Amino acid sequence: MKSGKLLRHIILSGFCLLIWLFSLCSPRKNAQEIAWIYDMDSALTLAGQMQKPLMIDFMATWCPPCKAMEESTFVDPLVMSKSKNFITVRIDVDKQTAVANKYNGNAHKYGGVGIPNILFLSPGQDTLRHIVGFYYPADLTAVMDSILMIFRPDTGK
Repeated sequence: MKSGKLLRHIILSGFCLLIWLFSLCSPRKNAQEIAWIYDMDSALTLAGQMQKPLMIDFMATWCPPCKAMEESTFVDPLVMSKSKNFITVRIDVDKQTAVANKYNGNAHKYGGVGIPNILFLSPGQDTLRHIVGFYYPADLTAVMDSILMIFRPDTGK
């Protein structure tokens, strides 16, 4: 009887050890992610100070393509790496309607261009590019590269 309990204890301990080791070796979803700013005024100030273009993601929690970009595009290692060259802003069109209206980033139901959409601005708020719809990681990184090629920090454009 004691040997049965001991065997179960050893098996359970071994199983727990395997789970713990697996959790250490598995990639962590939040280990590295895009550093989103949720306040447009703060983002504009930071963009001016750092002379970086802004990448503004207009989205909504109810939007399936927005969720798909969150789960595939924005967690892509290359997208996350390139995002460091931008001031990254996330605007929920339902919670920040005034900002979404000002930058024409709203969903169709609010009279905007549709979501998801990403607006690239210079620190001086000149529009560099505005893309609408779901983008795969390779497509978004190509757009990001094109913005970085045309953005000149010395002039703010």
